[in-house]
Amino acid sequence: MNLEDGLNNLKSALLNAQSSPFSNKKKVDAEMMLEIVDELIESTPAEIQKAREIEKERQNILDDARRQANQIVKDAQARANELVSEEEIVKQAHEYATAEAARANEEAESIISNAKAQDLAIRKAMVEKLNISLGEAHQVLSKCVADVTATHEALDKIAGTMEGAPVTKDNGPKITPVLK
Repeated sequence: MNLEDGLNNLKSALLNAQSSPFSNKKKVDAEMMLEIVDELIESTPAEIQKAREIEKERQNILDDARRQANQIVKDAQARANELVSEEEIVKQAHEYATAEAARANEEAESIISNAKAQDLAIRKAMVEKLNISLGEAHQVLSKCVADVTATHEALDKIAGTMEGAPVTKDNGPKITPVLK
């Protein structure tokens, strides 16, 4: 007998019991009632056990649903953090690249400026050195021209003192120094 059948039997026995005259009280068969109660007691543990199992299963389902919901929330938070982290990495990479580009541009401008300054210094030194060399060459050439002119004049004198030699003014090319 299950719990529901036992309770229905108990109800039926109470409804079918004889009424006492002049009162609302009924006479019941005590043995029959004890049998029904004993059957209820025997069947109750199975029914209660089944109810407990159902409650436990319901609780397991709820716990599983909570775990799944918590895992979904945790996964969503992790993904959100990952996306924020990726966005932060991209932002930092962009800032780093911008800073590096600016630094590289400054360094390039500095290198170009230094190269231009060195080029100008080298050109000035070269012009100065060439002016000195040309000045020295001019002095040497001027001395050479003076020596040639003096030698030419000495030859003219020698030729003029020789007897019978015709004296001409144009005995060779005359070098006229160009002096500044």
